[in-house]
Amino acid sequence: MKLSFTGRIARASARRPWLTISAWVVAIAAALVAAGSLGDVVTQDARMLIPTESDRAAQLADHERGIAASTTEIVIVRADTATFGDTAFSAVVADVEAALHQVDGVTGVATPTAGDTFSVSQSGSTALVAATIATDHVESVGQDFIDAVASAERTGFTLLPFGDASGQVVFDGLAEDTLLRGELIGISVAIVILIVVFGALAASGIPLMAAIVSIITAVGATAIVGRAFELSFFVLNMVIMMGLALGIDYTLVMVQRFREELANGRSVTEAVAITGNTASRAVFFSGVTVLISLVGMLIVPSTIMRSLGAGAMIVAVTAVFTALTLLPAVLQLLGHRVNKGRIPTAHPGAEPKSWTALARRVISRPAVATIAGVAVLAALALPMLSMRLTFPGLDSLPEDNEFRISADILVEDFGFGRSGTMVAIENASSASAEIAELATAIEAHDAFAETEVVWHADVAFIDTRDVYDSADVRAEEAIKDLRSTVIPDYLGETAAIASVGGGQAGSIDFTDMILDRVPLVLTIILGASFLLLLLSFRSVVIPLVSIALNVLSAAASFGLLVAVFQYGWGADLLGLPQVDGIAPWIPLFLFAVLFGLSMDYHVFLLSRIKEHYDAHGDTREAVVFGLGRTGSLITGAALIMVAVFSGFALGDLAEFAQMGFGLAAAVIIDATVVRSVLVPAMMAWLGRANWYLPGWLEWLPHMTIEAAAEPVPALETPREREPALV
Repeated sequence: MKLSFTGRIARASARRPWLTISAWVVAIAAALVAAGSLGDVVTQDARMLIPTESDRAAQLADHERGIAASTTEIVIVRADTATFGDTAFSAVVADVEAALHQVDGVTGVATPTAGDTFSVSQSGSTALVAATIATDHVESVGQDFIDAVASAERTGFTLLPFGDASGQVVFDGLAEDTLLRGELIGISVAIVILIVVFGALAASGIPLMAAIVSIITAVGATAIVGRAFELSFFVLNMVIMMGLALGIDYTLVMVQRFREELANGRSVTEAVAITGNTASRAVFFSGVTVLISLVGMLIVPSTIMRSLGAGAMIVAVTAVFTALTLLPAVLQLLGHRVNKGRIPTAHPGAEPKSWTALARRVISRPAVATIAGVAVLAALALPMLSMRLTFPGLDSLPEDNEFRISADILVEDFGFGRSGTMVAIENASSASAEIAELATAIEAHDAFAETEVVWHADVAFIDTRDVYDSADVRAEEAIKDLRSTVIPDYLGETAAIASVGGGQAGSIDFTDMILDRVPLVLTIILGASFLLLLLSFRSVVIPLVSIALNVLSAAASFGLLVAVFQYGWGADLLGLPQVDGIAPWIPLFLFAVLFGLSMDYHVFLLSRIKEHYDAHGDTREAVVFGLGRTGSLITGAALIMVAVFSGFALGDLAEFAQMGFGLAAAVIIDATVVRSVLVPAMMAWLGRANWYLPGWLEWLPHMTIEAAAEPVPALETPREREPALV
């Protein structure tokens, strides 16, 4: 059999397995060294990389007011029984002040005084200590600030830090907890599923090994990339989540094919070469489809989207490279020992009766199965029509989270807004009267309070407090009303130029930026996927049907996302937060990743169908063969992905919960309704039309993903024997 390039790579890796493994050990060591600097190159800042109105307002504030030079961190001092002015209360405040002065980066500390109604609650049981922190220390001072506050704790008092610096530490901790939970759940469930799918302990450990290698090398590569490009701290979560999913997925397919060939009487060297020529090629094409789906995220001018896209793409590359090079060497060394520790499950070369039976039932009434499957997906997708895009507020955090408790105290006891809005006005001196009237109108709006005007030369700033939480629809509507109606009504006839800034305004600008890029991203993902499938299967029907099913599957997952998080259906049962909307970056991110994962399964299934069809020319039997041979693998891989994604969904960060749940729901839908029912039903229904290619496209090259498994020459030795492992 003529070997493809993946077959040649597999043969070269397996010819000198210890040399291949040694090279990988060196690569892993280098990656570990590079990974040590990852924390220095990632950031929590979520920036848009294009100019926006909110950015302009922030720039004016930085230039005219010097706001960027420092930020304020608050310590809430709450007494169980004492009141402000008592000796014990004063002693605690003094201890907090002294502790904060010892923190590097704190440039000043303000403590409440008698008669201070701003920093002391009406009941007198709570007071605020404010620390000024130099902006260039915000990212490094957080933990020191929290430790300093903790050192001043006394019995009968609760001390709660609140601000950007301490908030960064809190959210970093939540992200790390989510990451650890995802790893533990994903790996634990993966072990069980792999044992069930393979029926052998030795084979079950290989995918986990490959996933870990993929993740380590990807983290090292990410640290290097981060030195040249700004990356969000989300990138690490993405690398680990996708690394576990793809690393296990790709290896699962190859190990199972290797075991099938051994069970069919192939020698170890033949089985390695055939696996490299077939399953490895499917993995390569699958990896390409994943990369194509993710590349659209790189054109979105946002550090979050580009970081998530870059992280997923890097680990997809390392997962493919691990499968194509390291895995053949490992399989060559293991040989028949890959089946060691066998448990009483199906023989790897046995006829997959349950999946074959399912395939025959589906193709017996393909029209009914197709209509029923489409109806189910359409019903699941309906809630998507009411999707609202907004970042979850602090209300989405658990009720016992100290950061949320602090925010609630500031709102309830001190009248703080959840965030603030600022209107920066250039050329303001020519419209001073109109600006005063505008400030009065803003104060009269039910979404704003405590409005004031601050002048800096020819620039005026209207500062106001947001009454509603950032995720509240009324807060969003207020900013839009301010921009479209209120400001034009007062400044429209003047030379003044107003820019609305603040947290809520920035969120709206981010959402608009995402929506503006959707058509281009979809064009890239759908167009490139169509071309790749067209070249791979030499059919215009296969790509069109595949894309339609993937879009419908993604819509169904969006519907479930809205139903659970916005409507709250089953949220308490699943331990998920109910919020007012879906984070703006989630839908586009999910579509890109889901499309890649869906095409991943699709390539594995279609490659086996095409392999059988090319050999026998019967579409129905090819469908039965393809689903029979890949059904358990796709389901096993899907369950592993669901476990990994669910671990992230169960974290305390609402955005991670939405991401994990959306991915898990989509994978379940894709592996059950789409791959197990709709694909075989529609292919059986279409028959030979599946392979239709217009005559004017006959010039396209013949690219087969999985070639026929014919005998191949031995690598070097004329007599088969098991290589020594030690």
